[in-house]
Amino acid sequence: MKVDVNFGEGKKISASFNGFTVDSDQAIASGGGATVPEPFDYFDTALALCAGHYIKSFCDGRNISTEGIEISQDSTKSEDDKYKRHYTLTVKLPESFPDKYKRAVQMAASNCSVKKVVMAAPEFTINVIK
Repeated sequence: MKVDVNFGEGKKISASFNGFTVDSDQAIASGGGATVPEPFDYFDTALALCAGHYIKSFCDGRNISTEGIEISQDSTKSEDDKYKRHYTLTVKLPESFPDKYKRAVQMAASNCSVKKVVMAAPEFTINVIK
């Protein structure tokens, strides 16, 4: 996927891809205006949204209502390495949800492609040209 980045005023930056634009800013403490999420916030959010997609697809495929399903994600930083993080995704199912599918919902969330890419340790190349 090709992403084009454009600089805005102050610390604002936007990324355009597939007909969409995502805007980012920095926290006030980092010199930004905190008008929209920071880039890393989108990364964190992508993990939870991806898991939610797989859970919803699982339910939709079995005509199970998603009403009352609550999904939340927390992350913590390692004290030794600020880049090492632990993510915990919590899926709260309503009482009406069929018990036989509880493990299947956990497996559906584990199918998140964003998580799988992170787990595969992607490689990066940075080209600077003139």
